[in-house]
Amino acid sequence: MPEKETAISKHVLDTIGGGVDSLFLAVPRLLKHFRPARQADRQTREQEADFYFDHGYTHRPETFFTLPATCPDYRVVEEKPYPGGTYQLIAYPSGYAPQNPLIREYFGSFPANRTGYLARWTHGDPGRKTVLCLHGYMLGEPLQAHRMFKMRKLFEMGLDTALFIAPFHWRRAPENRSLRGIFLQPDDVAMTCECFGQAMHDLELTQNILADLGAGKNGIVGASLGGYFAGLYAALSDRAAFSAMMVPAVNLQRPFGPDSVDLPFEADPELVEKLSTVWQLHSPLNFTPKISAEKMLIIASRGDRICPFAPVYALWEKWGRPSHRFMTGGHWLAFNAKARGAAWYGFLKEQGFA
Repeated sequence: MPEKETAISKHVLDTIGGGVDSLFLAVPRLLKHFRPARQADRQTREQEADFYFDHGYTHRPETFFTLPATCPDYRVVEEKPYPGGTYQLIAYPSGYAPQNPLIREYFGSFPANRTGYLARWTHGDPGRKTVLCLHGYMLGEPLQAHRMFKMRKLFEMGLDTALFIAPFHWRRAPENRSLRGIFLQPDDVAMTCECFGQAMHDLELTQNILADLGAGKNGIVGASLGGYFAGLYAALSDRAAFSAMMVPAVNLQRPFGPDSVDLPFEADPELVEKLSTVWQLHSPLNFTPKISAEKMLIIASRGDRICPFAPVYALWEKWGRPSHRFMTGGHWLAFNAKARGAAWYGFLKEQGFA
């Protein structure tokens, strides 16, 4: 009987947490009506989607991504003292060119996105282990990320910390504020696919910069969309010492797929299915990781409606059941956050980072 009561109470807490998520989901759906969309007719959108089929990317998605081997010409654009060390903001040219030639002109029409940024909190000595943090959707401001990832605590544990700024976020965002959510657009699958392509390209550039700066081995931790990045990067590269995915998105089909929005043209089920295939091309579920299960951590909430739990659980099983903590509650409102912290810091210790 007590077990049944526990199961019921967990279901109630999951429902409450998921209800909070539903309120957050309503906001972008409302704001979408005020966001100017890239104009294209049905034929153009289908041709853009066909590109990924014709070049084999939907069948072998790993071939879509480019991870540059060279270090970009970076520069420190901001530097100031940080207790026990130094804070740096590093800028570098992205140099990413979309694979799909049909959207290169539009993709390149946002000049701010051509410059990538890496924020770094360093003790100043070479070879120090680093925790590289990947922020969530519509976030990326360093001070906010510093609080969210509790970087001061990590720094006081003897670790350097860094923050990767995703394409079209923070200083990389469009000047037009109504376009700030441009990274994820279920009604523009080609644009979103190339955003993920640039994210992995620039994340590799960030790795090259850290290596050039003399940083020691680094592990990656990502939250929400950043968790998606962390999983995807672990499937494309073995450079990270570990990959920790916090309340990660794993498959964007729910709740944000092309079938969840009103497309600006008449679309039959066959076209919607084609768009959905491209929309899911970059899902970590399509890949086998290049690092072992012992180097991964997955923390997720069973009632999460923003980053639904079912795909996360499927990834956990497919990727060898790595260390995990499955919590009660939702994406924003979790009811056993202390257990999440214990799992994270315990994982760092296991990886030799604590």
